[in-house]
Amino acid sequence: MAELLVSASTGAMGSLLKKLGTMLSDEYKLLKGVRDDINSLKDELEAMQAFLLMMADVEEPDHQAKLRADAVRELSYEIEDKIDKFILLVDHEPASSNSDRFREFFSKSMSKITNIKTRHRIAKDVKDIKSQIKEVNKRYARYKIEESSSKPRNARVDPRLLAIYKDASELVGIDGPRDEVVKWLGTEESESSHHPKVVSFVGYGGLGKTTLAKQVYDKLGENFECRAFVSISRNPDMTKILSSVLSQIQNKTEAHAGSEDLQHIIDHIREFLKDKRYFIVIDDIWDLCTWQTLDCALFKNSCGSVIMTTTRVYGIAKSCCSSHGDLVYKIKPLNVSDSKKLFFKRIFGSEENCPSKLKEASEDILKKCDGLPLAINAISGLLALHRESKEEWERVRRSAGFSQGKSSGTNAMIYILSLSYFDLPLHLRSCLLYLTMFPEDYEIQVQRLVHRWISEGFIHGERGEDLVELAEIYFHELVNRSLIQPVDIEYDGKATICRVHDTILDFLILKATEENFCAFLGSRSKQDRKIRRLSLTGNEEQGSFEQLDLSHARTLGYFGYDGNIYFPTLPKSSALRVLDVYGCDAVGNHHVKHIGRLFQLRYLNICNTDISELPNQIGDLEYLETLHAKCRSLLELPESVSRLKRLTRLILDRATKLPNGIGNMKSLEELEDIALWRQSPNFGEELGKLTNLRKLKFAWKICGLDQAEHWNEKLVSSLRELEKCSLKIICVRIVLPKTDDFVGQCTLPDLKSIREVEVHYGKVCWINNWLHSLDNLEKLRICPDVKVEPQDFDTFAGIPTLVQLDMYSSCVGRGPIVISRGFQQLQKFEMPYGSRELRFEAGAMPNLNKLEISIFLDELKPAGSGVNFGIQHLSSLCRVYISVHSSGVTPAEVEAVEDALNSMAEAHPNRPALILDRIDGGNADLRLFFDTVILSLD
Repeated sequence: MAELLVSASTGAMGSLLKKLGTMLSDEYKLLKGVRDDINSLKDELEAMQAFLLMMADVEEPDHQAKLRADAVRELSYEIEDKIDKFILLVDHEPASSNSDRFREFFSKSMSKITNIKTRHRIAKDVKDIKSQIKEVNKRYARYKIEESSSKPRNARVDPRLLAIYKDASELVGIDGPRDEVVKWLGTEESESSHHPKVVSFVGYGGLGKTTLAKQVYDKLGENFECRAFVSISRNPDMTKILSSVLSQIQNKTEAHAGSEDLQHIIDHIREFLKDKRYFIVIDDIWDLCTWQTLDCALFKNSCGSVIMTTTRVYGIAKSCCSSHGDLVYKIKPLNVSDSKKLFFKRIFGSEENCPSKLKEASEDILKKCDGLPLAINAISGLLALHRESKEEWERVRRSAGFSQGKSSGTNAMIYILSLSYFDLPLHLRSCLLYLTMFPEDYEIQVQRLVHRWISEGFIHGERGEDLVELAEIYFHELVNRSLIQPVDIEYDGKATICRVHDTILDFLILKATEENFCAFLGSRSKQDRKIRRLSLTGNEEQGSFEQLDLSHARTLGYFGYDGNIYFPTLPKSSALRVLDVYGCDAVGNHHVKHIGRLFQLRYLNICNTDISELPNQIGDLEYLETLHAKCRSLLELPESVSRLKRLTRLILDRATKLPNGIGNMKSLEELEDIALWRQSPNFGEELGKLTNLRKLKFAWKICGLDQAEHWNEKLVSSLRELEKCSLKIICVRIVLPKTDDFVGQCTLPDLKSIREVEVHYGKVCWINNWLHSLDNLEKLRICPDVKVEPQDFDTFAGIPTLVQLDMYSSCVGRGPIVISRGFQQLQKFEMPYGSRELRFEAGAMPNLNKLEISIFLDELKPAGSGVNFGIQHLSSLCRVYISVHSSGVTPAEVEAVEDALNSMAEAHPNRPALILDRIDGGNADLRLFFDTVILSLD
C-alpha cells in the first residue's frame, strides 16, 4: 500500500514530509542555515509521524497520550498550511498531475526565490514551526505520568458472549430466519452430498449474526455426533481456538493448548472428524487467512456434516462457501413490527403499555435504529431508566446516538462497531470517516465521493496508478466489510449510490469528533478546535456558525435548499481543497464571485445550483482537478477556464458552451456533457489536442441525411486520433428528427470507443445499420419519444457486445412483447411495463443479471394479464427491481400481486433478490414524469 498523504490518524503529516523533502533538494535557494533547520524539522516530524502511526492502533489510549496525538496531528495541518503559503509567495505556476507533482512544482517555483525578503520570511516561519514543536514536546514532558502509576482497567466482557447465552424467549424476529436456515439445511443436495453443507451469515456488526447462528446450532445440534461453537477475535490465537474445537468435539473439559503444536492439533481434529457427522460454528471470522487455517482442520466427509460461519466481510463469506450448493445468508435488519416489539418489550413489557405522550418520539427513535437489534437494545436500555420522562425521550429523539449518556447497551454497541473500525487499515479509516460529511439517510453518489477522497489527499497510488480506480477499490472494500450500504447495484455488482446506516454514522461521528476530523455544529462538536472539515445542512441557525473561523477548513459541504442559506466568505477559506454545493438552488453568482482566491481548491461542485456565470478569476485555481458545473442556467464558461492545466474532470450541462482554447487543458481525462451544436467551429480541432482524454460524453443532433454526413469532419478525425491515445469511452446522445418523413439510414462514424448510445425522438430503424457497425457498443438507451418496431428487437438482440438495454414499453407498438432469442451478453434489462404483456421464453437473455420493470396494475387487470412473465427462464438472474403502480386497484389486489411476485422469485433456482417499490399515484402523473425527465435538446 502506498504511503499515506492525508489521513484521520496522521493528519497532513505524510503530505507535509513529502513537501519538506522536496524543499531540501540542492537546486532550491534558501538562506544559510534554513536548510539545516528544515532538515532538523523533517527529522522531528518523521518521529512524530511514527508516534501517530503507533497511536492509531491503540483502541483505548490513556488521556495524556491521546491529547499529545491530537496536538501533533493538528500541528501537521498548521505546518502544511504555512508551507502552502510559501508556494503562494513564490509563484502560481501549476504543476503537472502526475505522482511527482510536488517535485515538479517546487523545481519550477522554489528555484525562483531570488527575493531576499521572501527568503527571510520563510526562514522566520521555519524557526517559528520549530518553536511550536519544542513547546508541544516540553508540555507533555512536564506532565508525563509513569505507566506504573496509571489505574488498571477492568477487563471488558465481549457482548458477543452475551448473545450466545441469550434466552430464546427474549429474542424477537429470530424465528423466521432460523426456520429458513434450518429448512435449507434439511434439504437433500445430491450434487454436494460428498461435502459438508456450509452456510455463512454475513452482515455488519450488531445485526444478530451470532444470535442466529446459536439458535440454529441449538435447534439442530442434538442430531449430530459431535459439535463445537467457537468465536474468533480480530487477532486470534489459532492454537487456542483449534484446541477449543478439539475439546468440544471430543466432549472433554481440558483443552490441548500448550501440550501440542498447531499442526498436531489439526491432525487430531481431522482424524476425529473423518467418519463422524459434525456441526461446527466458527463465529466472527475477520480475515481469509484465519478461515483457511480453520478449514484445514475440518475434514470434508460425506456424513451430512454442517459448517456454519459468521463474518462482516462478504468476500470471506463467499470464500467459506466455495462448493456448489453452499449458502451465503445476508442478515437483514428487523422489520418495523419486530423492531417495535423488541423496543417496547424492554421498556414497558409491550407497546400497549407505552404512554401516548411518548408514541411520536418512539417512532422517530426506531426509524433511526433502522432495524438494527443492537441499536434498539442500546437505546431502549437507556430509555428504560427514563420511561416516564417526555423531555428525556425528546432529547434522545433529536439525537438518538452515542452521545446520549452511558449505558451497558451503548457501550456494547460502541465496542462492536469499534471492532470493525480498528480492523480497517489506516487509509480506509479516513475514507470511512469522511462519510460523516453527508447527512443522515443521504444517498451518496459513489463517483462524487471518490473524487472528493482524491481531492482531500486520502488516495495516493504508486507511480502511474490510476487514482479513481484505486479509490473505487477502497469503496468496494468498505462495502465488502458491511460498513457502507450499496443502494443501486449495477449488473456488474458495483454500486453507483450508497448510504450509511444511521447507527454506524453515529459511531463515525463520535470517532470523527474525537480526532477533530470533521466539525459538527451542535453539542457533539468541540467549538474551541480549529475547523478542518464542515458540512451545513441548511437546518442550522445563521448565528450558530456565521462567526466561525473557516480559515483552516479543507472541506466545506452544503446540503440546504432554503433560500436563506448562509454561505461563508470564501476569501477567508484559503486552505480549502473541496467546495461542494451540489443541489443548493439558493446558491447564486454572488456566492462564488471571489472563488478565484481559493488557491488550494481541488474539487468544485456547483451542480444544480442557480449559478449562471462563473467569474473570470476561476482560471487562477491552479490546483483544480474536478469542476462539476451541470447547471441549466450556466450558458457559457469564461475564457480563463482554458488555463486550468490540472483539470482532469469537467462535467457540464448540455446548455453550456465551452470557451476557445480548451486544447490547453492537457490533463483533461473526462469531459461531459457537451451539445456539439452549441460549440464553436474549431471545437473539433481543439478537442484533438486533449491526448489524455479517456471519457467523452456528447449530444449529436441529426437534422437530415446531408447534415449527418457533413457535420464537422474535423471532429470525427480528432476522435479517431484520440482513440490511438487514451480515449476508451464515448457516450453519444443521438437526437433524431421529430418528423416521420425522414427516410433512409443515417451515416454516422463507427468509432471504436463508442460504448454507450442514447436515442431521442424519431425512429430507431433510421440508425439500425449504424448500431450494428459499432464494434464495442455496451449500453443502449431508447427514450420514451422514440418509435421502436418489432423487427428492431432483432437489431438489438443481434448486437454481440450489448450488456445493458434500457427502453420504455411505450416505444413499442401494440401487442405483447416476447423475448425469446438473442441478447447473448445482456446483463441488465430495464423496461417500464404498462398494459402490454412482457414474456421471457426459454433461452432468453442467458446472462441477464439485473431486471428492472414497472407494472401498472389497473391496466393489467382489464387486459386479463397476470404477472408471471417468465423470469424462471432467465437462468443468471440475481436482482429484480419492480415498481408496482397500484392506482385504481384494491389493497388486497396489490398484496396478491406482490405475494405472487415474491413466490416467483423464491421459486427461481438462483433465489434472486427482489425489491418491490409500491407507488400510489395515477398513471397520468407517471407518464407526465416520463415526458419531463428527457430534457429538451433543441
